[in-house]
Amino acid sequence: MKMDFIDVRRAYFHADALRDVYIELPDEDAEDGMCGKLEKSMYGTRDAAQNWEEAYSSFMKKIGFSRGIASPCLFWHKEKNLRAVIHGDDFTILGWAQDLDWFREKMRERFEVKMRGRMGCGDDDDKSMRILNRIVTWYPDRVDYEPDQRHAEIIIKQMGLEEDTKGVVSPGSKRDAKASDADKTELADKAASLYRAMAARANYLAQDRSDIRFAVKELCRRMAKPRMMDMAAMKRLARYLVGCPRAITPFAKQKMNKDLIGWSDSDWAGCVDTRKSTSGGMLVWGSHVIKFWSSTQDIIALSSGEAEYYAMVKTGAQLLGMSAMFRDLGISLRLRIKIDANAAKGISMRQGLGKLRHIETNQLWLQDKVHRGEFGIDKVDGKYNIADALTKPVGNEDLGIHISGVGIRLSLDRHQLAPKVGNWDEFGGFGVEE
Repeated sequence: MKMDFIDVRRAYFHADALRDVYIELPDEDAEDGMCGKLEKSMYGTRDAAQNWEEAYSSFMKKIGFSRGIASPCLFWHKEKNLRAVIHGDDFTILGWAQDLDWFREKMRERFEVKMRGRMGCGDDDDKSMRILNRIVTWYPDRVDYEPDQRHAEIIIKQMGLEEDTKGVVSPGSKRDAKASDADKTELADKAASLYRAMAARANYLAQDRSDIRFAVKELCRRMAKPRMMDMAAMKRLARYLVGCPRAITPFAKQKMNKDLIGWSDSDWAGCVDTRKSTSGGMLVWGSHVIKFWSSTQDIIALSSGEAEYYAMVKTGAQLLGMSAMFRDLGISLRLRIKIDANAAKGISMRQGLGKLRHIETNQLWLQDKVHRGEFGIDKVDGKYNIADALTKPVGNEDLGIHISGVGIRLSLDRHQLAPKVGNWDEFGGFGVEE
């Protein structure tokens, strides 16, 4: 199969206006007492995006696609085995060459389009493309995916760590519970604004980099009132990125796998301020990591088994959501959870609260799913739980286990299509050099 990348030019102007919208006429068309009524959606009107969504959805259904239920941005053509993902005016389509040619012609008949390229193994096919500033590279045995590394480079610049900076081997460290009053001093307004900007940028980067997900989650928890110690933690993240600004996630060729695995873990009472626990997890399809998360639990768990169970509930919810998106693309999968805690496994496999009467009943839906066989539960060795690095600060060895299990390749170089960071501009941001 091959993959097409198509942009629709001036997308909103292809969408009919679905309500009455009147505008002032430009000077060259103005007449006394007259105004204009929109027939097509205009950029800047509040329902233009909604009208465009209706326009492309109607088009896709008309030519034989089924629209996703879990995600309305997913489309599947069962007869031609085409799968499409639409993000705004960007269409990404997977299928056989002759069917992609058919889709291109249908698009040209309906919209004004730009064919950005076709990726595949053929000699004339593109081998690399940028989509939403991520880079996708096609190899005979795999497809590589990497985030926009400018975000890492900008954080490094903003922390003043560009020249001769020695990197560190992990993005975070365990916080000292006995921090000094100086460490707890709140940052001044300008420094606090800089901290929030870097935390938001790091959070965007961490969508695609599981190695920094936990550290960034902790930084974002402090955005309201950042302290000196939080800026020190930000500097550690920047020093880690100095040694690996580029991260590549490979998706190797594999046989169709029928199991979607959710790796689950937690760190009980890991927050020294609130004693709340952290849930960490990953969704893996065969050898492909397709989603990961690190989140602070809302409920204060009274035991490690309870914290692990809450992490399992989160993993189960993510599995259900992802499996629904797979069904939108015509793929049905079995769901399994891998956990390293016997206590949590026991809670999930029984019925009711048992002795844990303080657990909210809205957390017990997982028991019903397990009882009906919709989830399989597997006990794994905690040392090899690849979700462990998403729950707490880990050292070089444990982070290495995670990186190896995920398959991420960290690097100092940059892809030839990666845009470079420009100079600091007058508006307080970095420009872009293509």
